Amino acid sequence: MRKIIRNMLLISVVFLFTACSSPYRPVKPNEKLESKYLSYVVLNTDWRIDKDYERERDRYKEGTYYLGHIVENMKFHIYTDPYHYRMMKKHFTKDAYYRDSDIKEKVFTKNDKETGITYKKGWITYVNYLKCSGSVFSRGFGGSYYSGGVKFYSIKCGYYDTTETINDGKRTLVIDYRYTHNTKKPQEAKEREQIIKKAVKKAVSTLKIKNMDIKRMEKEGLMHYDKEFKSTKW
Repeated sequence: MRKIIRNMLLISVVFLFTACSSPYRPVKPNEKLESKYLSYVVLNTDWRIDKDYERERDRYKEGTYYLGHIVENMKFHIYTDPYHYRMMKKHFTKDAYYRDSDIKEKVFTKNDKETGITYKKGWITYVNYLKCSGSVFSRGFGGSYYSGGVKFYSIKCGYYDTTETINDGKRTLVIDYRYTHNTKKPQEAKEREQIIKKAVKKAVSTLKIKNMDIKRMEKEGLMHYDKEFKSTKW
């Protein structure tokens, strides 16, 4: 009996030490994460964030820290970037062409195959009534003992910020998320994909972009009030 109690105490001490030494903490119920440019609410307490979030929040102005799932191997990040002409020009053009893999498939390059990318897709979606370009690609890794894969998603949107003093007030909203899985366990991959898509959908539904110049966006035909966010089928 004493041995059992001693083992239980030892396990408790190890657990507490691990929790205290971890650089992360679980998010609080309905916790709102925010930065200078945006804010959003986390889906549930299954996610964790860097413990320095509160202390560093005012300095980490572009966006919030990465969120990682406590149990599953996945994470997502919502942030803003300065405007980049080559990558984001179309997001400020009303009638710009957006690639949609339902219409036209992406042709793989030699570099894609060499780096283990098995496929690439693109789609159109809307965040806060902004028209955005979405992309997803999958990369395999491992060998005979373990065959793994990582699925990367990225959504990019352009908007005008009333406080931005360069690039004519243009900024970029970015939503990155990904999950790792065993390619020999398709059901596991499907479950993880649904978990992270659900978390991103909740974050997007509560997302507030601060200082967005809505009047200018409306004037240039860049607000789409009849559209809502839809996750990709891939």
